[in-house]
Amino acid sequence: MIRLATKNDINAIKIIEDECFLECWTENMLIDSMDNGCIMVVVELNEQIVGYAGVYPNGDITNVAVLKEYRGNGYGKLLVKELIKQASLNKIDKLFLEVRVSNLVAIKLYENCGFKCISQRKRYYKDGEDALIYAFGGV
Repeated sequence: MIRLATKNDINAIKIIEDECFLECWTENMLIDSMDNGCIMVVVELNEQIVGYAGVYPNGDITNVAVLKEYRGNGYGKLLVKELIKQASLNKIDKLFLEVRVSNLVAIKLYENCGFKCISQRKRYYKDGEDALIYAFGGV
């Protein structure tokens, strides 16, 4: 089941953050993002949150993440499609995200969901890896 996240979900979202990213958001950063209008959605299976994603009112997508053991089941696509839906409901007509050039699975997911690569940022990540910038909507 996919649903809007609440602050009660922060602990579960933090677990996903820690497993999925080299540069993790803290619990306070996650709470602050919600306080600043970030729309977060979660995938919940048997009362366990297995994935989450978020988008700010300006159209910046924060993260899209699914626990490793649940990957390959379409949950990432479900999250991205729900973000697109929530953005539309909230009159957000352009979405943007950064993705590591090495994250071919995520790149394929975003492209399959209609995102287009619009630029590249050299040495964007702390470890020096480049980021590809993707956009969706009236760009």
